[in-house]
Amino acid sequence: MSGPGHNNPPPDVGPYAIYRTAKIKTAAELSASSGHMRRTRPTPNADPKRLAENRIIIGTEDPVADVEALLPKLEQRDADGLLLRRSNSVLAVEILATTSPEWWATATPEMQENWISSTVDWLAEAWGGRENLAHIELHVDETTPHITGYAVPLDERGALNCRKFIGEKQQLRDQQTGYALAVEHLGLQRGVAGSKATHQAVSRFYGALKAPQKPVQVPAPGRITMSPDEWAAEAARQMMKDLAPTIARSKTAAIDRTAKRGAEATAAANAEKFEAEKAARKELASKMRELDLADVCDALALTFDPKEKMWKGDGVKIGIGDGTKAGKWFDYIADKGRGGAIDLVQHVMQTDFNGALSFLADRFGGGAAAADAAARVHRDVSQATQKAIQSTPPFQPPTSAAEHWPTVRRHLIEDRILPTQYVDRLHERGDLYADARQNAVFLCRDEAGNPTGAELKGTVSDANGHRFTGLAAGSKKDRGGFHIGTLARAKAIYLVEAAIDAVSLFWLRHEAGERDFAVVSTAGTTPEPRKWFAGLARSVRRVCAFDADEAGDKSALALRRHKFERMRPTRGKDWNDELRATVRGAATSSSLTDPFLSSPNDNNPSP
Repeated sequence: MSGPGHNNPPPDVGPYAIYRTAKIKTAAELSASSGHMRRTRPTPNADPKRLAENRIIIGTEDPVADVEALLPKLEQRDADGLLLRRSNSVLAVEILATTSPEWWATATPEMQENWISSTVDWLAEAWGGRENLAHIELHVDETTPHITGYAVPLDERGALNCRKFIGEKQQLRDQQTGYALAVEHLGLQRGVAGSKATHQAVSRFYGALKAPQKPVQVPAPGRITMSPDEWAAEAARQMMKDLAPTIARSKTAAIDRTAKRGAEATAAANAEKFEAEKAARKELASKMRELDLADVCDALALTFDPKEKMWKGDGVKIGIGDGTKAGKWFDYIADKGRGGAIDLVQHVMQTDFNGALSFLADRFGGGAAAADAAARVHRDVSQATQKAIQSTPPFQPPTSAAEHWPTVRRHLIEDRILPTQYVDRLHERGDLYADARQNAVFLCRDEAGNPTGAELKGTVSDANGHRFTGLAAGSKKDRGGFHIGTLARAKAIYLVEAAIDAVSLFWLRHEAGERDFAVVSTAGTTPEPRKWFAGLARSVRRVCAFDADEAGDKSALALRRHKFERMRPTRGKDWNDELRATVRGAATSSSLTDPFLSSPNDNNPSP
């Protein structure tokens, strides 16, 4: 009762609207979370008999696919060149919305459906629109029904931007307040700001159990207008109504207390396990760093060149030991070096620390468990790398530097003894020019004539007498190569390892009287012919003319199944050696015939 001379009764307290979030940063985290959400992994606090009552509100049976469908590609950019997704972006935010257990004990079906619709509408507003809600579902098979799912934090540009939504603690507090206001009409209210209640797999609602309970009011008799028995029955009914939340709490408290103890024990075990794994990982990394770098180069499928004392591969030329410029290894193409096996693998594979460690653990041991964990990391890194490769922008040829062309031309004609007519004709057609670093740029093209990359050959030696050799950034070797001659009408095709060798062999074969052929550079050895060879007639003669060394012979052997013959230089390691030995002097090159002149209607020596 209230009135003069009496204390006002305490206000209604509870039940509560509860809202939690958790960031998902990796594909592995998303997969694990999805397994719990879809019940594909053991969920001890869920009742399997009620599984069929769970309901998907937004999305499909595959939450991972729902999230991935909204994600920008790795390193994708918008029209202004701004990144839409970085390698460390938050991919999704796991959402949990629920109430105190006692609310469900008395809520009517209409109230429950109202709560569901109000919650989903608010989530759409809070996360930038319904289109950002990748997957939302209702769970009724746990102690307290709740809504869970994933929001992909896309901003107005379509970029992953979790910071915009919950980057600061206050933003999350504002969301919790906003959610409480959205369901306030159902008798729910916000919990105490700063509560320590957390979202855990088996104790996610424990904090709600600490909410103050509504006092039970025993109705006073007042003026008797009914019989004592009728009044007693009415009083009992009112008391049971007030006691309903307490009864509901008593039915769930034991379960939730057990769940809390289980969560605490699990957390302690996980912490201990994490520290043990951290120590094992540190020890593994220490061992991997000390691996012999020659063994690591071999594991990376690099080929050792005894003449230059270098380990070579696609786009890398690695020197190891005291003779390097800096550290324990040095890449003379990238002009950088560091120390240790992990750094070397990171550089060659273009991966991160985890990817390098997994690669080394998989090949050099470190324990079955470590190798297994490392392999999983490596798979994730490999997938991310493939996505990055697929999302790279179209190849842009290096910028021509006309002021350096005389120097490059002189090197190719005087030092490399390439025919003057060939060099000038290739330059006129845009397939050969100089860049700002005085490199000779040999454009690679696909079967339609579109540039797909560029081989670079340095014309200036460094302090150790080495000249730069490599591919221009963005080159795609699997789509085309530097070629001379017309593929469309070729009766024979020769594969060589470098553009300079292609020009050299073309002259040698022409001087030998051969016509209607083409020479293609694959920018290194390859066990498979280029994709665009598939369109050539079966009658075309195919010749593997790689260098006269072990790597060239090995690749030629692999190409036998594609009907390739083997032809080796006989007067040196490569075809430029053969050309120089044949011509024996730059003066001879000025009197060479020009096979291009025999096909005046061919606007490009490359098909």
